Amino acid sequence: MRLTKRFQDISIEIFKNIFTPRQIEEMIAADLSEDDNILNLPTDKYFEKRYYIGDDIIGDNDNAEVDPNEIVLASYTLMNVPSETEPLLVGTQGIITFYKDNIKLYVVSLIDCLNLPSPLGLNCALYIHYFVMADLLFHEGCHHYCDVKRQLTGSLFDINTEEPLSVAHSYNQFSLPFFKRGFNINYYFLYEKFIRLYGNHTLHYKISNQNKILFEFLISEQFISYQSDVYVNWQLFTHKNAYKMDFYDYIKNSQLDQLLACGVPVNDIAKEINFIGIEGVNMVVE
Repeated sequence: MRLTKRFQDISIEIFKNIFTPRQIEEMIAADLSEDDNILNLPTDKYFEKRYYIGDDIIGDNDNAEVDPNEIVLASYTLMNVPSETEPLLVGTQGIITFYKDNIKLYVVSLIDCLNLPSPLGLNCALYIHYFVMADLLFHEGCHHYCDVKRQLTGSLFDINTEEPLSVAHSYNQFSLPFFKRGFNINYYFLYEKFIRLYGNHTLHYKISNQNKILFEFLISEQFISYQSDVYVNWQLFTHKNAYKMDFYDYIKNSQLDQLLACGVPVNDIAKEINFIGIEGVNMVVE
């Protein structure tokens, strides 16, 4: 999935909502110090959770209520659904909304349970923040992709199917060899503008993925955070052929079946989500 300029700006805006300018300066100083800032994460801290992640789909009358035990970090507002009397309006956009104060609470809760060095290094803070923001983008982008497909196929929205598919898609993205080999690449690119503001070229070389353990912690912690019944089956859709089978079955119609039978690769969904998922979607912060 593309990390667009709009997503870059939103991520920086939300990061600066989490940490004060003084805290950011202290984090930079920590990263530039001579002290060894390599993380050693205690395993007994891994699952001391304060929050579970909730999601909201706005615009569907049958949408389930948000669990009061969950913190809603982002939502997706559906495009208007076309009908015989109300066709889809040209230029209609879905909307991904990021809730900056809730994201602050959640990111701080992750940091609090880690026993990290004090002051926290900027590298580690950006790393954690990026992981959370990327998960939200992958997840809500999947909702947008399904929404776009519904305009073409007339398939029905089913929150109990779409939510676990969206969680599974995000997990699949983090499980790609690209992320395991070089998670720091997109992570630095996203915050490049933010880092340049401080005019310290040395910082550029310090901002990198220093600890595989942190990635393993985040992928474990983030995806056990989807606890409510609507997400419960997401692990069923992480298998190798999930996009060709489960995702395709959710969005298909007879026309897509005919195209597939003629050799048109309409079930190359893993790639489609990464291109269509956030194309034409409006992103806002509240």
